[in-house]
This record gives sequence, C-alpha cells and structure tokens, in this order.
Amino acid sequence: MNKRVLISGASIAGQTLAYWLTKHGFHTTVIEQKPALRTGGQGVDVRDQALDVVERMGILPRIRAAVADVREMQFVDAAGQRVASVKLANEIEIMRGDLVKILYDVTKDDVDYVFGDSIKSLAQDSDGVTVTFQSGGTGRFDLVIGADGLHSNVRRLAFGPESEFLDHKGYYFAFGNADAALGADRTITMFNTPGKMVGIYRSGNHAQAKAYFMFRRPEAMDFDHHDLDEQRRLLKENFAGETSWRAPELLDGALADPDLYFDALSQVRMPSWSAGRVALVGDAAYCASPASGAGAELALTGAYLLATELAGADHREAFRRYEDQQRKLVDIKMQISDNLGLMVPETQDALQARNAALTVGQ
Repeated sequence: MNKRVLISGASIAGQTLAYWLTKHGFHTTVIEQKPALRTGGQGVDVRDQALDVVERMGILPRIRAAVADVREMQFVDAAGQRVASVKLANEIEIMRGDLVKILYDVTKDDVDYVFGDSIKSLAQDSDGVTVTFQSGGTGRFDLVIGADGLHSNVRRLAFGPESEFLDHKGYYFAFGNADAALGADRTITMFNTPGKMVGIYRSGNHAQAKAYFMFRRPEAMDFDHHDLDEQRRLLKENFAGETSWRAPELLDGALADPDLYFDALSQVRMPSWSAGRVALVGDAAYCASPASGAGAELALTGAYLLATELAGADHREAFRRYEDQQRKLVDIKMQISDNLGLMVPETQDALQARNAALTVGQ
C-alpha cells in the first residue's frame, strides 16, 4: 500500500508533503541533515494555488499574521538617491524561516522527525527501498521522497550527478543578515552597477534585515557549497571593491552571518521526477531559482499534488499524475529572464533604460 514514506529534507516542500501524507494515513518520517530546523532564509511568496493549499491546512491566519509587509522596491544611485521604484503587489510574503516554523508546528506531533542525519545509500527492489543512513543505521520504506533542495542528495543517489540537471543562469546570488538601519522601512532597496546588485530587504514585521548580492558570471564556478569560508571568499572577491552607497556595511554584515547563503543562480531541469520508488518534490525536482519568486509556491503546490495522488493510486500512477499536473506550472515559473534584467542590468545602457522605464511607469 506504499504507506511507509521517508522524506529527505525538513523544507517547505518536505514538511507540507509530510502533513498531507499523514492526513491520508501514511506513516511519515522526515530526515534533515542539519541538527535543528533551518529557520533562516529570505522572503518567499505564498500566492495563487499555494494559498488554497495553506488554507486547507488551516495555517493561512498564522501566515497572514507573520507577513513581511514589504511594500516597495526602490533603486538608488551611488549617493543613495532614488532613481526608480516599483510598488509591490499586495501578495502574501513571509520569511522562509517563519513559514518553516509554522509547518513544523502543525506536523511535529504526527510526523517522525530525525535531525542531524542524512541518507548514505538507497537500494530499491520490487517491494520497497532499503536506506542506509550516514549515522550507520538502516531502514526499510515503501517510498523515498527527496525534498532536499537545489543540491539534493536523493537526486544524486537515485538519478545521477547534479551536473546533469542544473542549468546555470549566468549569475551568483547571496544573502545574509544586515543592520536594519541601513535600509528604508518596508522596502527592498537596490543599488546597481553593470552586472552587479547590492540590496537590503527590510521587513515591516522583523527587526532583522537581509542584505542581498547578485553578480553576473556566465561561466559556472567550481566551489564547495558546504564550505562557508570559500563562499565568503568568493562573495568578498566580487564586492570588496564596491565602495558606493551602503555596499561596504552590507558586505561586512553578510560576511559575519554564520548562516550566509551563497550559490549559483541555477534551475533544475529533469526529464522525470521519479525513478522506481523514489521521487522528488520542490527545488530538488524543479528549482526555478530565487529570481523566479516562485520557490514556495512550487513547493506547496507540488507537495499537495504528490500527496493527493499517492493517496489515490499506486505509486507508479501517482508519480505520473503528479508530474503531469505540476509540470504545467513549473514550465511557466521557469521563465525568469525579465526578472534578471530588472534586478541586474548587464550594461550601463540597460541600467539607464531600466531606470527610465520604471520612472515613466510610476
């Protein structure tokens, strides 16, 4: 009956999937490599079909109470003077960590959580999957679902090396903590030079602001995404020479953040999201990149669809139906070229054209 399921990753997708599978009578275990719930991250949008999912979960009021309340995106020059701005739509945006905590609170009593461990190997047969863990133990499950993000361990074990599935979009992206006094209240403020962006995200409901960085690099760099010191070095190399506006202070704050995030701006493109009794959901299967603004939406909708289909069909048919439905939305959200042009114009002419177009549109 495929009722015993192991989910890798206490992510938005992983916890949402665990919630719905449990509601459908499955016995669900979530294994998370980190020693505790990962409550960091940037603002994420809960919109469109994802709103229906969280409403059915009964957590929409809690999400509304925790909204980031960011109302405007503004672009400034080297002196900090506004050169263009965009009013942001009245959507539900919440810090990723807040959403993860809400999901954990509504699943922790019914789902088996294992922190500080990960999957070492998978061995499938006709009846199930034998899993060996990094801690040395083993377990037997009917299905294994990877909800473990862009650099998915489950995807590597069951489908192949990530180089076969990651599509580098020509940019690198970083964010970390920032002094809220450096940014305008309820505003995303960005400063650009050609091919680069430094910004600050200041929520109306959080004391802690976030610094953002993007830079263009068409070729993919070879670095260890587990090595924080190496990531700090790469970020510093690309922005240490930028002395305009608030760039030095924002860089110092991000470099000091123990939860600094740095990675290539990449998308995950796969011909199939399942292999036998193993499947993927969320960024592990179809990361559209932070430039899409759709990560939470795809995670919530994908997890709900996958659980619904598994509740009503054999896993082979359920995986097929889930993919047929979710891929339509994924294909739309993968279109991010306009967003990149808005955030990080490649040339001075493109930068001036961006500012002029947004000014005229005000």
